[in-house]
Amino acid sequence: MKKFTFLSLTLFVLVVNTIAQIPNNGFEQWDNIGSFMEPVGYLTPNSEAIGTYYPVTRSTDHYPTTVGDYSIRIENNTSLLPNIDGLGIALQNTSNILFDGPGPAFPIIGHPTSLTGYFKYSPQNGDSMFILVLLYHNGTVVAGNEFVSADTTLNWSPFTLPFSNYVTADSGSILIAAYYANGHPPQYVPFGNSVLHIDNLNFDNLITSIPEQTTKNHLFSFYPNPAFDYITLNTDETANGENTVNIYNIIGELVMTKKRIQNQQKINIDDLISGVYLVEIRSNDLFEKQKLIVQR
Repeated sequence: MKKFTFLSLTLFVLVVNTIAQIPNNGFEQWDNIGSFMEPVGYLTPNSEAIGTYYPVTRSTDHYPTTVGDYSIRIENNTSLLPNIDGLGIALQNTSNILFDGPGPAFPIIGHPTSLTGYFKYSPQNGDSMFILVLLYHNGTVVAGNEFVSADTTLNWSPFTLPFSNYVTADSGSILIAAYYANGHPPQYVPFGNSVLHIDNLNFDNLITSIPEQTTKNHLFSFYPNPAFDYITLNTDETANGENTVNIYNIIGELVMTKKRIQNQQKINIDDLISGVYLVEIRSNDLFEKQKLIVQR
């Protein structure tokens, strides 16, 4: 057991130092809240809507087409102004107050040098799309960048926002808007009903396809990863009903066990704090381990 713990810790250190991930980066996770949906990890004006119009929605128009199923679609509605549901905006913070603006929202792993992703934009009346990424250390901004464009971009296009030099960061935040949301109303409001799509945000490298390791014939896989409150397990159906799932923390301690796991079964991970874990599945004489990141 001691040997296993040491090897697990070594694996984690190697992976953590080389990968930095953004929660819900492909906008695959959405919460159903009454008559609307919210992208997990983001604040939007949807909850303040007084009618049936919601500025932030889930779209099946996504890119790359081989990665995930959805993107985030953000649309202004100037007829609803000055009500907040006329603002096409989504952002991350931990205060749960939209007008607090962006703030430290998710842990930084490694030392990212840029934010990448894909976008489509249909502006109206001189609107400019706005993407803002900020990195923090102890609550203070240490690096960041913004992307502002008034150009019509009908096809999915990549973007890269490099960061200035910084020593270290412990958290990050992202804001995306279909208008120039570089401040609070009434100065910063949409001019038209512009539409922005965003998909597959990532640090340092553009996501171009499903990583190779997910296409191999593994004993199991799970999604989402990073995860928030649950993971869904895809298992080898030939071993259905005989699977045991063990989850270990970064120092090799067993923190959760689930037995007789079925294919496509959801596993609740609400009791796990943010961090890096090792998910192990055992089936008869076979076993396999994969990394899980929990981000809240």
